[in-house]
Amino acid sequence: MHHSIFFRRLLAMLLLALLLWTVLTAAFYNYISRPVFTQIKVSELEPKAKSLASLAGRSFLEGDPYFDTLVQSSYELFDAWAFVIDGVTKDIYAGTLPDNSGINQEELQNQIIASSDRLLSGNEESLWLTHMQPGTREEILLIGVPITFRFGQQTGIIGALYFVKPMSELNAGFRSMNLALMTASVTVLLIMLLPLYFAAARLIKPLRQTRDVALAMASGNFTVRANANIRKLGEIGELALTMNHLADELALTISALTTERNRLRQIIDCMAEGILAVDRSGSITLTNSMVWSLLGLDTRHEPATLSDILSIGELEQALFTVMDNGEITTITLKQDHRLISCQIAPIEESNDTVCGAVALFRDITESERLEQTRRDYVANISHELRTPLTAMRALLEPLSDNMVRSEDDRNRYYQILLKETVRLSRLINDMLDLSRLQAGAAELTMYSFSPAEMLHELIFKYENHAEDLGIELILAPETDNCPPAIGNPERIEQVLVILLDNAMKFTPENGLVELKASWDDDLITLSVHDNGPGIAPEDIDHVFDRFYKADKAHRQPGTGLGLAIAREIIARHKQTIRVRSQQEKGTVFSFTLTRDNRQDTNTTTPDQQI
Repeated sequence: MHHSIFFRRLLAMLLLALLLWTVLTAAFYNYISRPVFTQIKVSELEPKAKSLASLAGRSFLEGDPYFDTLVQSSYELFDAWAFVIDGVTKDIYAGTLPDNSGINQEELQNQIIASSDRLLSGNEESLWLTHMQPGTREEILLIGVPITFRFGQQTGIIGALYFVKPMSELNAGFRSMNLALMTASVTVLLIMLLPLYFAAARLIKPLRQTRDVALAMASGNFTVRANANIRKLGEIGELALTMNHLADELALTISALTTERNRLRQIIDCMAEGILAVDRSGSITLTNSMVWSLLGLDTRHEPATLSDILSIGELEQALFTVMDNGEITTITLKQDHRLISCQIAPIEESNDTVCGAVALFRDITESERLEQTRRDYVANISHELRTPLTAMRALLEPLSDNMVRSEDDRNRYYQILLKETVRLSRLINDMLDLSRLQAGAAELTMYSFSPAEMLHELIFKYENHAEDLGIELILAPETDNCPPAIGNPERIEQVLVILLDNAMKFTPENGLVELKASWDDDLITLSVHDNGPGIAPEDIDHVFDRFYKADKAHRQPGTGLGLAIAREIIARHKQTIRVRSQQEKGTVFSFTLTRDNRQDTNTTTPDQQI
């Protein structure tokens, strides 16, 4: 507490006020007490002087010895020396000073004679004055009254009577009283030091607590409160209680704002779109984590201004344009092989002044890719349908016009028409099959079967076709020990046929196609290996797309839907299908199945469904 500047100043002010009161009291007492004490003494001696003056009137004419005795004994009787002055001759009629009085009697008589005119003129009934004796510094008090005498019906002033009193006694009493007053004042000052200290400390305590509350509020701590027992300290206590109330209200307000901010932050952070807000100076005021991912920036080092985002300068220009024009605009950014749609809107204050801008980022790469896929799908299916239809039309027109005369030519035309019809039917069936699989309309019954038996049957079915193509079709020896799997064997066989047909189609003469199986405790992996030309890296990610062909010229037979159908079948089994390829070294297609751990060898019939 004693380190407080305000406390020290308050205590110093109180002590200074008390000290000033003591000094001013002493000065004021010294200023008024002297004339007051003198007036008291004058009031005491003046009646005595008037009584003695009445006797002096008769003594002038009759020579009363009693009066002379009174004058000579005046100091013992009246506590003052008496002097009588003749009003006509201005002579001192009676009165002497003792030798040890220390007063210059001649100087005193001259002072009496000089002041007697005021009494002899009849203008004043009495007078008093003080006189400082030259050389002796002895101050004396003179009290004078006129001496009157009645002549018949008339009264006249025939002289004056003076009482002379040394001021030493009065000064001694005055100094004693002044000393007593100063002693009492100093004593009071000393006594009041401790009460003043505690009073100032009690007065300053709520102010210090109020300051602590204010400082805590400024630092964000709204739990500090002033003492609740300071209500009796008047306005200062009310100030502390008001600060407590302010802290309570601010705590509630800040808590509500914090909750709302956190809720807004969570909403913004959970958005799939990125948000970026800037002020007029270009400083970023609000972001979410998605915006940095979309822009391909490091979230650990968020830039402070747009000038730090060097790779997207177009965005900076668009933001400032929106802030200048106050109109919503949309731009498309290209970032890391992605397309990002950015809608920018101005941020307005209450007075309709634009204070910043906010940008909403959305990755439209997938939607654009889907749109492109849709366009490609329409183009591909149109191409696939047009090819057989064009060939069929080219054959039907000469037949309908009887332009084909030879029976052998007509039969050859019919064979080609049949082939194209089958091709068209196969294309339509594949499209319907793929649509049903993607829509979930094709029901798949899952049960246990033997992948080893299925692979042996495929080898048996396709080995003659492989020989005709000059391709060696083999089955890995370890496949015989493959455990049972769970799935739909008809659809799994369809996948294997698609993969096998695809491998044989792209494997050159004298090439090798091998079927393999591997497994662990949970999964079985079936794969088709070939040593064909492989797939280019730019085509790897698109081999499972509908109508996609690595052969851009479409010289190879097929609809381009086989691998898409295979992927959908495996997806319905909740498994994955993969492709690995190296150009000029071959390609491997593989997919997984769930292993049936309930049995080791024999397959189950559809009646034993899983």
